[in-house]
Amino acid sequence: MKNINIKLIGLVFLMALALGSCKKWINTDLNVNPDSPSDVPMSSILTGVEANMGYNTIGGNDLCRVTSIWMQYFQGIARQSQQTTNYYLLESDINNLWVTDYTNTMMNLQTIIGKASGNPTYKGIAEVLLANTLGIATDVWGAIPYSAAFQGVANLTPAFDSQESIYATIYSLLDDAIVQLGTDGAPTVNGDVMYGGEPLLWLQAAHSLKARYLLHKSKIDGTSWANALAALQGGIGSNDADLQFNFFDAANGQNPLYQFMNQRGDITMHKVFIDTLLNVRHDPRLPMFAGVSMDTARPYFGNGWNEVNGEASLPGAAVAAADAPVPFITFVETLFIQAECLYKTNASVGQVRAALIAAVTASMDKWGADYSVWMPIYTTYISFAAGEPLYKEIMTQKWIALYNQAESFVDWRRTDNVIGLQANPLASAQRNEIPRHYPEAQSEVNYNPNTPNNINLWSRVWWDAPLPAKK
Repeated sequence: MKNINIKLIGLVFLMALALGSCKKWINTDLNVNPDSPSDVPMSSILTGVEANMGYNTIGGNDLCRVTSIWMQYFQGIARQSQQTTNYYLLESDINNLWVTDYTNTMMNLQTIIGKASGNPTYKGIAEVLLANTLGIATDVWGAIPYSAAFQGVANLTPAFDSQESIYATIYSLLDDAIVQLGTDGAPTVNGDVMYGGEPLLWLQAAHSLKARYLLHKSKIDGTSWANALAALQGGIGSNDADLQFNFFDAANGQNPLYQFMNQRGDITMHKVFIDTLLNVRHDPRLPMFAGVSMDTARPYFGNGWNEVNGEASLPGAAVAAADAPVPFITFVETLFIQAECLYKTNASVGQVRAALIAAVTASMDKWGADYSVWMPIYTTYISFAAGEPLYKEIMTQKWIALYNQAESFVDWRRTDNVIGLQANPLASAQRNEIPRHYPEAQSEVNYNPNTPNNINLWSRVWWDAPLPAKK
């Protein structure tokens, strides 16, 4: 016992000596990790955010693969994707999307906004991307944490803000971004791998995104179409100005759907989408949208309900090539917004038809389709369309053009399925009704008591109000 006490006293004495003289001999940089600096430049943060958004937030398989199965671009034929086809989606299935949206995207964008004092371009870019992220998140989850989020250990259980308040935040962010990016002398900045740091290109994207998010309220706000049409002034003006993340064919740089198909491959093209392009419309975009099947008698075909034919066409190069881009907001979408808004604000039928043809043409051009024979036929067909059939044609063509984009899931809900998709009719489906909502993420269910507990796949988000019953 004495030996132990003596040793303990000696140890304490040595520690006291060391602590008393540490300023003289301890190198205070020893515990600094050069690979994890305490202050990261905005350029580095921005590059990482854009890459994460392209791979997870906007183009991730937990988002686009799921919504594309529900929107009948793809058919799940095995494992998790087959469950998605049958309208099963668990809290754990989308946990990664939730976590990365908050930790790798929104938290870092908040950091840029906080650091960007005096630099309107960095601030404006971060506000555009934050508005886009909030829009993507709230449109699948409804209420989400925001005003009480991003406080770290100060608040690990933030309250959920209503979707209505999240939309107010989206508009506020985009309005300020438009001011920031339109500032005289706003500089070109580093770290932006989508627009090269050019503020005027980001300004166009901000206008187009504002029009998108105004349009989302069309079921509950009759002024949405006029407001969105006004917001389009100054929007994206060409395919070359699309806001998209460009992947490349190299390790760790490949498109997320390409990686999914190589690693999992449990989806094929859906029969509904293939038949629409091939048999109904003879659409020249088909070779870009779908791969050639392994059945020589049927070069292009998709799986229908309860079909798991592994020889069916797979997603094509437009969305599943190693270097396929992930679009955030595009010229094509901007033109479709314009066509719909012109129709809904009682523009002349000639104006609406011309806007629709311009949107379809831009989509063809984006994917390099040869439409020299097809377009004159389509133009003649459109010349007879008016009223509700013309509106249905606008939304059907938008569904085709926004292939594998989550925005189609928004359009399907806010128009109450004007394009006429039929739900999975099988007994294996959880419900014979296309879902409208994501489940809450498992991590939030486990650790945040404020997480809503009355949500299922058929719950409706705020702007997706049921239409009045027809008399």
